Amino acid sequence: MLKQRIVTALILLLVGVGFLFVLPKAFIDLLIVVVLALMAWEWAGLMGWQRPIERALYAWLAVLLFGYGLVFYPELTQSTLWQIATILSMLTSMFLVFRFARQGEWTGNWQRWASVFGLVWLVNFSLTFSVVFLSLGVWWLLFALSLVWITDTGAYFSGKAFGRHKLAVKVSPGKTWEGVFGGVGLAVAFAVIVAFNTQQSVLVFVILAAVVAFLSVFGDLFESALKRQVGVKDSSQMLPGHGGWLDRFDALLLALPLFWLLWQWVI
Repeated sequence: MLKQRIVTALILLLVGVGFLFVLPKAFIDLLIVVVLALMAWEWAGLMGWQRPIERALYAWLAVLLFGYGLVFYPELTQSTLWQIATILSMLTSMFLVFRFARQGEWTGNWQRWASVFGLVWLVNFSLTFSVVFLSLGVWWLLFALSLVWITDTGAYFSGKAFGRHKLAVKVSPGKTWEGVFGGVGLAVAFAVIVAFNTQQSVLVFVILAAVVAFLSVFGDLFESALKRQVGVKDSSQMLPGHGGWLDRFDALLLALPLFWLLWQWVI
């Protein structure tokens, strides 16, 4: 399993680096479209849509909305409406995590709202990925992604070493508060180093990193709750050793739009 995870991660890294550093901007959007379609395909499966035509239509609708959004970006992601929508979607995911943590399930016709929310969640992330790359460049995009990756890594090792107090047992039994704070601390330390080397405000970068790192945990927890709701371990088996595309991007779905929102506000 570990060997599979390493090999898959290396392949994804090489493909990502190739697209980000070598190929023209148009190919970045092509990569985003492909990943968006795959995540939407998996999301439709979690909604109980097992027929390939249904899942393909859901993925096509997500790609169509992304393409429509490209006509208006980056202005779209700098508008007050987008900022409000991003905050509301973040708060919605957090509320649903807390509700699942308390009840152990979502009741009612949850698939209906989750299907709509999935389109907003996935398309907003995809548009933000594209606009951060366009507006800030590849290195700041990698900085934003690294905040989440470092938080996840720090949380894993901190949780293993010091984890005592569970974060949300019904959602993700392995996560602890010690792991969360360890991951956030590591992300903040990384941000301080970046701030010093780029002549940015250390205080601003500490705040930015702390907020993005801490709240990224809820992106991970939201997808975990969604999978527990339908009784599956992974969103798919497309990525050997990792599960599915949603499993790899869960925390980023919340964190990257939040990063772009805070960047506009404080930087």
